[in-house]
Amino acid sequence: MALSVRQEGMKQVPWFSLMEWHQVYKQIYSNNVDELTKGYQMLLVWKARIPKLPVGVDCTLSIVQVCLRDQEWTPKINSGELPISYENDLCLMYSTIIMRLLNHISNIGHTKQTSLFQIAKQLNIPEWIVNLRHDSAHGYELPSIGILRMAANILLAWLHEEYWAAEAKKMEVCLSTEEFIKEAQENKEFQDFDDLIELWTAVSLYIHAGYNLISSIPDPQLKETLQDLRSYAISLLDKNNEREESDNDNYIDAVNNDIKTDKKYTLKTARIVLLSEISRYLNRKSIPNKKDIVCNTLLNSEAFLPSKDILSIFTQEKKTQNELENDVLPLDMVKFWQDIISLLYEKDFMETLIIKLLELVDNEEVNEEKRLLASLWISSISYSFLKLDAAHRVSRDLEFQLEKTNKNLSPNVLEVKIKEETDRAYPHLKSVVWFNLSHVVLPCLTHVQFISKLVLNVNEYSVKFIIPILELVSPKLNKESKEMLLNLISFYTTGEMTDSKSSQKYDKIFTLEDLQHDERLIKVDNVRDESDQRIPRFLTDQKIRNNYWKLAIATYNWAECPIGLLPWQCDKMEMLNPLDTVVQKSNVSILEAEIVPGVIDKKDLKMQSQINWDNVLRKKKRLKRKYERRNADIIMNKALETVKKQK
Repeated sequence: MALSVRQEGMKQVPWFSLMEWHQVYKQIYSNNVDELTKGYQMLLVWKARIPKLPVGVDCTLSIVQVCLRDQEWTPKINSGELPISYENDLCLMYSTIIMRLLNHISNIGHTKQTSLFQIAKQLNIPEWIVNLRHDSAHGYELPSIGILRMAANILLAWLHEEYWAAEAKKMEVCLSTEEFIKEAQENKEFQDFDDLIELWTAVSLYIHAGYNLISSIPDPQLKETLQDLRSYAISLLDKNNEREESDNDNYIDAVNNDIKTDKKYTLKTARIVLLSEISRYLNRKSIPNKKDIVCNTLLNSEAFLPSKDILSIFTQEKKTQNELENDVLPLDMVKFWQDIISLLYEKDFMETLIIKLLELVDNEEVNEEKRLLASLWISSISYSFLKLDAAHRVSRDLEFQLEKTNKNLSPNVLEVKIKEETDRAYPHLKSVVWFNLSHVVLPCLTHVQFISKLVLNVNEYSVKFIIPILELVSPKLNKESKEMLLNLISFYTTGEMTDSKSSQKYDKIFTLEDLQHDERLIKVDNVRDESDQRIPRFLTDQKIRNNYWKLAIATYNWAECPIGLLPWQCDKMEMLNPLDTVVQKSNVSILEAEIVPGVIDKKDLKMQSQINWDNVLRKKKRLKRKYERRNADIIMNKALETVKKQK
């Protein structure tokens, strides 16, 4: 019978996580005094959180408390620091916890109406411990300290079997069931979004290839899927007008207008329908780990981080490598994903996407092509925020001018004018993604601590996206500081300076090797050391004992030195390393006759080996999902093949 929290009907537990529960368990049964003390302190914390602890935890707390007090007092009693009466105090404590434990377990479940001897037999508690309780409660003298220690250790081992180990097995079963349900739900949600992205990508690829109407595409399966999607969108428009109005989503409003006006059903309308469905998905609040699902799906898309073969779709002929070598994404590729990027930022997914891209850039197991594309995506997104920051400045100036002339412009006209003025003032930002003016620059890209971490953990791809990020950081960096940082990053990753003008200021960049092989510098350093009367570093206590010592040559044979203190040794013999001695440690398995309170032979803990702690602590390695080739996969592949043939 496990003394579990479930049997007591408690709805709350005092531990914050299974990791914390497992840590306390390991400390209590570690047979180490320091660890046992830490476990006891955590049990007190649990008691403070929830005064009515589970029976197993409460009984463990009582036993550990007395065992620790025994370990503290007994050496002092034996040495005479404490009077012998303290041993009687320990007997009283042990007697109390034994009585409390047996009283607790006698009130569990169907055992309430049974005698204590029958309960003990049913729960595999030795009969003599029940007699010990009777003698403690009704006898003229308390049992001896040795018997009480033995009883406490047996009960502590019993608690391991009937509470800690049993509870762990129940947690494992519960968690495995929860994990299965969660994984099945994540699997379904992942497939739903993956299907939407792949259908949207397929439609966009056909548009990129020059197709206009649904009826003209060469894939009958995609035609049928898009027709079903249109019917679904129309049904939502007819039946759920109230809900759609409450959603207040621009993408959903746009698809409603396009479905009403598009009689021939073009691919552009189908793409807007799919974008509205993606927007609905991102709005759903019931999806666990939604941000991870969305960003991982995007990074796994063949068109978002494409191979060289697929990348050729978005580049001019014979210019695929040239565009990447210039550290920019192909313009067609940026335009292709512009709607999705804007939607992700609008729905607050952009920070997660950037972090995922940074993790991919830092992962050395990923191939170089993907790491390069990930770094260029970070660069492109950062430039978009740089453009948004510039647009905000242009907006403030334009609004000030309009206010001076008492002119009013509609929001749409004003945004167009701001965009035109931004493109004119910052022509190098003309081709980047345009974010809505109502948005703000992503906070993490302006945070100096975030930027500092990027600079301190650079690799060969960092130079490709660090320039726009340094422009965004707040407070702003001056030109010289940015140049120095870029030169430092470039030199650290490639061994070359990015700015040739800056590198001309220095005749040579000194490294550690230069200092080690430059005799002139070494001599100067020695002279300075002599003038400062510095002490050679190899002396143990940094003390010069007399003026007759001289530094020995490196090849001196110290084995021939006379017996006595060597230059690097200390004056006092006790500070020298002692001779190796064999110290015999007391081990409970060896000294069976000696009873150490709170120390249990782990061979008696039979259920320990039957617990899979990886499952209990959620450390089980989840197998990579293998999805069947669904319709969306086949449709996506057909679209890619069709577009590649037309290039």
